[in-house]
Amino acid sequence: MNAGVGERSSADYLDALSRGDRRAAQAVVERLRREGMSPLDVMTQVIAPAQYRVGELWADDSWSVAQEHAATAVSESVLAVLTADTEAPGLSGAPVVVSCVEQEWHALPAGLVAAHLRAAGIPVSYLGANSSADQLVRHVHELGPRAVALSCSLGASLPRVRRQIEAVRATGTPVIVGGSAFDPAGRRAATLGATAYAATGALAVPAVQGLPRAVPPADPLVHPGADEAVIVQAEREAIAANIRRRVFAAHPSDDPVAETSGWRKALTDHLPHLVGAVAGALVADDATVLDDAVTWLDHVLSHRAAPSGLTDELVQALAAELREHPVAARLLTRA
Repeated sequence: MNAGVGERSSADYLDALSRGDRRAAQAVVERLRREGMSPLDVMTQVIAPAQYRVGELWADDSWSVAQEHAATAVSESVLAVLTADTEAPGLSGAPVVVSCVEQEWHALPAGLVAAHLRAAGIPVSYLGANSSADQLVRHVHELGPRAVALSCSLGASLPRVRRQIEAVRATGTPVIVGGSAFDPAGRRAATLGATAYAATGALAVPAVQGLPRAVPPADPLVHPGADEAVIVQAEREAIAANIRRRVFAAHPSDDPVAETSGWRKALTDHLPHLVGAVAGALVADDATVLDDAVTWLDHVLSHRAAPSGLTDELVQALAAELREHPVAARLLTRA
């Protein structure tokens, strides 16, 4: 497929997403298939980049949350149809369980991994979004899978990844991880105890093929900050509420609508993620987890007319809340 067709089709697909029009999005995909594009190429060259752009448009305050959710639902529906076209016939043997980490709801990256594995002849048991450690372990005992593949997009979810790795590895089952919460070199994955890391759906195939048949339990985390991560994660909602009250008191508004919209709404929704990113940085022993979260939140707030310097205020307030945790305090000083 030439570049011109790709640009036109990508624009048409994104336009369909902007209207939440599943039929129009499916029509773009069917046109590409008639032109000879493989299902996996449609997924990786059209659907995945479009979803990344959807996230940017929401962050820029160009799209509403409702538009973003509708677009994601359309892409997940289209992906399900394409996945059926990729599955190799007659799959047998122990499957790979593919799932998002607990409390993560965007399942499209995990769906891409499942599609690549099925296309390579590897059976998949696909759980989709938000699977808890208990659910995963129960499923592992029921199926006896070859491995569990966990998708994680948010740095704030890394403490939950660690819990799920521990739980699954306690059954002797290997764990592959991937997603934007991990660094490209796979250092965070290794620190958390994953058996393997796959940066893309395509790379998940050789990662699965190279896995051992069984693994021992995950080693305990002994790096500085690992214990603090547990405390920060457990208290993150309360910490976020304290910071929110402090910031709103410093920036009062007489407009009742403003209290539940714009930068205030974004701050309320995403402060727990910022606190969770501190826990993520602590558990993964990687300060850049927090750096990435601060940069992203600064972008979101600045596009919603937040007061100048608000992100610095948030970091300072967070440092005050965590002053009794020395490793976390050092991370925040650096941020």
